[in-house]
Amino acid sequence: MVTRRQFIYILGGTALVAATGGIYYWLSQTPSTQPSKPKELSGKLTILGRSGYHETINRNLMDTFNKKYPGVSLDYVPKGYTDEYQTIVLSMRNKSTDYDVLYIDEPWIHMFIQNGWLMPIDNPDLSNYPDFLKSWPTVGGKTYAQAITGNANFLIYRTDILKDLGETPPETWDDVLRIAKKVKSKYTDTGVNIYGFGAYSVKGTSIAQDTFPAILYPFGGRYFADDGITPALKSQEAINALEFFKELKKYSHPRMTEFGSLAEYSEAILKGEVAIGVVWNGWISDIDNPQKSQVVGKIDIMPYPRQKVSFGAQSGVWYMAASAYTTNPDAAIEYVKVSTSFEAQKRAAIEAGLPPTRLNVFSDPDYKAKVRLADKFLEIIKVVKPVRTNPLWGDMAENVGTYLYMGLLGQISAEEAITKAHEEMVKVTSAVKS
Repeated sequence: MVTRRQFIYILGGTALVAATGGIYYWLSQTPSTQPSKPKELSGKLTILGRSGYHETINRNLMDTFNKKYPGVSLDYVPKGYTDEYQTIVLSMRNKSTDYDVLYIDEPWIHMFIQNGWLMPIDNPDLSNYPDFLKSWPTVGGKTYAQAITGNANFLIYRTDILKDLGETPPETWDDVLRIAKKVKSKYTDTGVNIYGFGAYSVKGTSIAQDTFPAILYPFGGRYFADDGITPALKSQEAINALEFFKELKKYSHPRMTEFGSLAEYSEAILKGEVAIGVVWNGWISDIDNPQKSQVVGKIDIMPYPRQKVSFGAQSGVWYMAASAYTTNPDAAIEYVKVSTSFEAQKRAAIEAGLPPTRLNVFSDPDYKAKVRLADKFLEIIKVVKPVRTNPLWGDMAENVGTYLYMGLLGQISAEEAITKAHEEMVKVTSAVKS
């Protein structure tokens, strides 16, 4: 992970300023221009992206592009989350030509745009995107990235377990706790490996972005103020949310805070060990695969339950963009367009488990025939909202999550955990502002 000191040096002393819509942007933008598109494309493109299921998706998109442009050689470089972030930042700082296309996470986009690291897309096709996915990568009337992987963070529940308990899907987090207690009494305490709640809540970044927002925001708390930058975690609502999570933990999967990997948590879901849980799309891509799942047809999904407020679901959308330093700009821009098109998304959704971002994919008959929960996924993508809005989220998330984890385990009080996590956010943000 890039440290704050490195990041300040990388940004070259840029400062945060207010901008239209309440989001702070970075100074020193260097506009990029794009040459006109040639009739034929050739050469090579190197795509920097994520590993795991993201790689599976991206390789399917690459094949779609190559079918249209066989003269372009494609190479994919897979990285873990933190490693990709660091690689992009350091390579862009050095104006490296190593990477032509970047597969990037939602919170990184504004910083990348305003540092001149992304090329604007000429005549981008933004049809059938939710409004948020159109506006997020657009600055000054120019669009610099197009949404591809429609990750969302939401709730899953076992329909058969709830029916057995005489319960309906939870409307509030209090409902989740009540159901979790009943699961423990009827199943867990009688020797059945079914637990009331599950999440990937290991120490560090994971608990901070994969679990806690699901409770924090419905409880009325938040990470950042309306400007998207100023830390706003320190509140009674946040303390209440963490206290609630501590209580819910008593009825949760015993490995929740110590899963060795995402794959282990996904496996617990596929084995039927989780009655209610918080997930991202990719973690449940095999729930209806009879070769891998013991809960085929038994999992349903929904946005976060309400508590003090109704929030919806956290967005975690990934975007495709062209590096400003690519040596093959025409092919790079065309790759962004083709790989995010309806045709490419539909194919990747059916063949590679892509959570699509274009709304018309969800209603496509072929997709609906393949994905049992297509209509439910559509409901969720329509209500997603960004949580990790500060461009330096990656530089603070590990420490924020460490304090939240300590609070969840009772190593420090919930109030101290929230206070220290908030102070960490302030320290990172203030270091850049100063």
